[in-house]
Amino acid sequence: MIARVLRSRLKPAAISPRHPGGSTALPSNVAYRLGKLEGMGIIAGRRWLDCGCAEGGYSIGLADRGASHVTGVDPIGARIETARRMAVGRPIEFLVHGAESMPFPDAAFDGVLLNEVLEHVADEEQTLAELHRVLAPGGYLALFSPNRWFPFEGHGIAVRGRDLRFPVPWVPWLPIALTGRYLVARNYWPHELQRLVLDAGFAVERHAFAFPVLEVYPWLPRKAIGWFRQLVPLFERLPVVRRFGVSNFILARRP
Repeated sequence: MIARVLRSRLKPAAISPRHPGGSTALPSNVAYRLGKLEGMGIIAGRRWLDCGCAEGGYSIGLADRGASHVTGVDPIGARIETARRMAVGRPIEFLVHGAESMPFPDAAFDGVLLNEVLEHVADEEQTLAELHRVLAPGGYLALFSPNRWFPFEGHGIAVRGRDLRFPVPWVPWLPIALTGRYLVARNYWPHELQRLVLDAGFAVERHAFAFPVLEVYPWLPRKAIGWFRQLVPLFERLPVVRRFGVSNFILARRP
C-alpha cells in the first residue's frame, strides 16, 4: 500500500498531449545524440527500432553507424513516405504505426531509440510496456525526453486555442496545476522519468542529460555556437550545470 502511494506521488502529472511533435533530426543533433550511443559501442551490429521516427533522420543515422537493420515507426503517414524516400539503399524499413501496440514479435530488437517521443504518446506506461516486450533480453532502450530543469518549454504552449510554438521561459518550473491546461506535450523531472522506466521493468544503467546544440534555435552568434558546442562535454560533467540540459537521457536494458 505504501509503495503504491509513493509511486503515485512520483508519477508524472496526467497531461493529454496535443502536439504530435516535430523532427529534431538535424545533422548536429543527430551526431550529438547518436554519438552518445556510438561511443558506448551499442549501435553497430544490432537490430534497432526507431520508435516515433518522424521523417527517418535518426533511423538513417543508426544505419550509417553500423546497425544491422533499422525499423522506423511513426503514426503519421506523410512522415513515413518521406522517410522511405530518404533511406533508399539502406537496411531500413518504415511502418505507419503507433507506439502503444506494434506488429512485431516478442524480442524482435536489440535496441530501441525513443527520442523526444514519450512526451507525445497517448499512454506512456503502455508505450514503455510495448517497448519492453519487443526488446530482446539484454537489449537497450535509449530514451531522450524533456527535462523540467531546463527553463524553457521547447514545445511551446496553447493559449485560448492558439499555439505558441516557440520556447516559452519558466513554464517547466511552474506547478502542473497552473500550466497543465496550456501544455501541448509532457515534460519530466529526472526522478519522474526514471520511475516510469523502472516501473516498466527496465534496469536503468545511466541517467544523464543532453544539451541543446543550438541548431533549431540559434540563440547565440554563429561563432559563439561553435564555442558552446565545444563546451557541451564539460557542461555534461559539472554536477550542478549538467541538470539544466534540455533533455533527460536514460540508457536502460531489458533484464
